[in-house]
Amino acid sequence: MAEIRETHVVSERGGNRATPWLAFLVGVLLIALVAVFLLNAHGRFSGPAGSVDLNVKSPVTVPANPAPAR
Repeated sequence: MAEIRETHVVSERGGNRATPWLAFLVGVLLIALVAVFLLNAHGRFSGPAGSVDLNVKSPVTVPANPAPAR
């Protein structure tokens, strides 16, 4: 019969209780961000309460006839 000795004992600490909530919130924000990008790529969301156009255009535009360089 072999004798077993504990050479290293790891004590469990209380830990940070906010970590699971923080991971949950980061996950929700990531899913919301992906949803916004997908809706923007599609351009339209149609739901039971109506529809929404989500085409976001860049505020920076290139003029059709640029000024000649001097």
